[in-house]
Amino acid sequence: MLRKILKYTIIAAIGCYLLFALVIIPAQRNNDKCGNLIVSIEGNKLGTINNAEITDILKDGNLYPKGKEIEEVSCLEIEQFIKQMSLIKECQAYKTNNNDIKLKIVCREPVLKVCGIDGEFYHVDTEGNRIDDLKKPLLLPVVSGHINNGMLKRELKDVVTAIKRDPFWLAQIEQIHFNDKREAVIIPRIGDHTIEIGTTKELDEKLRSIKKFYIAGLSVAGWNKYSKLNVKISNKVICTIREK
Repeated sequence: MLRKILKYTIIAAIGCYLLFALVIIPAQRNNDKCGNLIVSIEGNKLGTINNAEITDILKDGNLYPKGKEIEEVSCLEIEQFIKQMSLIKECQAYKTNNNDIKLKIVCREPVLKVCGIDGEFYHVDTEGNRIDDLKKPLLLPVVSGHINNGMLKRELKDVVTAIKRDPFWLAQIEQIHFNDKREAVIIPRIGDHTIEIGTTKELDEKLRSIKKFYIAGLSVAGWNKYSKLNVKISNKVICTIREK
């Protein structure tokens, strides 16, 4: 008799537990709210975007997760929405055990500002990608003149590669102007002269030649002696003396 009572008691206990697991626990989980949005941003040396701006962007898209039912938050939607920004290179969103949302963002690094003759304004990153949604003013070399999207992965990529390789030129170049033949003139920050580089072919060699001339020539003759430096031939610098 005692065994039967114990048996039925165990069966009843198991039945109660299964009812609790199938009905009550899912109901509790469905009522869980999303906690904090935790944002980490990489590749943001210039401070092109911050956590508060990410929050505002998600709120504008009605995707800010804090306070929402955790089951209703779509990490995939958040990722896709953030990735629409040309400034963003990578984005990952996931839920934690504490019902927080973690957002890992990798930014593109702008290197040039482009001001085309057609009024277009955008930035170019280290890989020659176009960035259209950057609003923060940055002190970067300006590229002007006859610019089109076909030059992003060619001429502009050549410029980016060359000046990233030598920080001296990232600081020294104020502006690069392209004519309709895709030949360029550099306007430096220091020195009252221009630098004619022609096409961006062998640009590394051309800039090395100018830098050597800066050290061996202009440091002795003076930075304002010449009005023009021509380095269209990579291993030769042709100077035009300023008229008095």
